[in-house]
Amino acid sequence: MGTLTVEQVVKGIQQVPSPSVVVLEILASFDRDNIDTAGLVQKIGQDQGLTARVLRVANSPFYGMSSKIGSVGEAMVVLGFHNVRSLVAAAGIIDQFAVAESNGLDRPAFWQHSIGTAVCAQVLARALGKNQALAFTAGLLHDIGRLALDTYFHAESKAVMARSAADDSSLVDAECAEIGVDHGLIGYELAKRWKFPVSIQQAIRDHLRPDRESAVLTDLVHVANVLCHALDIGNAGYDEMVPPLSSGAWTRLGLDWDAMPALLAEIERQYAGAHLLLGE
Repeated sequence: MGTLTVEQVVKGIQQVPSPSVVVLEILASFDRDNIDTAGLVQKIGQDQGLTARVLRVANSPFYGMSSKIGSVGEAMVVLGFHNVRSLVAAAGIIDQFAVAESNGLDRPAFWQHSIGTAVCAQVLARALGKNQALAFTAGLLHDIGRLALDTYFHAESKAVMARSAADDSSLVDAECAEIGVDHGLIGYELAKRWKFPVSIQQAIRDHLRPDRESAVLTDLVHVANVLCHALDIGNAGYDEMVPPLSSGAWTRLGLDWDAMPALLAEIERQYAGAHLLLGE
């Protein structure tokens, strides 16, 4: 059994190139009230890859626009700043790690699950009157540690997947048994390095253990992740074992099972548009 120390994880993720300046600026803006939206729109517009992904979603049938949206500025007007900011952050992080297949983690399936969790967290946040943009972004990034593990600790990642398959255990249990750290901690260290908002750092670290240090965003991401696994939202080819649902997180959020059918219908509808961030 080869173990990774936190120090080795921190050293390993120093290799991970940072997202673009504009993506880091957008992520930092979640913690600020005074935002230069015109300046951000201009910077986003200079990145053709980001712009293309955002406009693909903005022009999808999901939004039902009668005329084509041709720029990020127009998207801001039609969809609202908070929606576009979430989409740009998502597009920037997706660009950071290729969607194309690796010989380990199924990247397309990974991103489909991540976007499913993002949409689920956003819909729950809206229903509960919480910050939707933060919920979407934290949901998208909750498993970023799995990507870092696959990319920068590839041998360890393959050993984890082999153990999970052999033992029929969850990936997080296999991670703890095989390498001594789980992907939540790896993602947390990466999020700290990139100076993500602290609430997103914490949600990444604790999304499988939300009772460790209770926080609304962590609870939202935890419940969203469990629902996506249980209901197979965006989970084609992804780890199919459903994580246990924390009754503490469910209770703290004040969720009601009777309200879930309507919310799930909305989650499915939103996912139909958001998954276009991955391409045609």
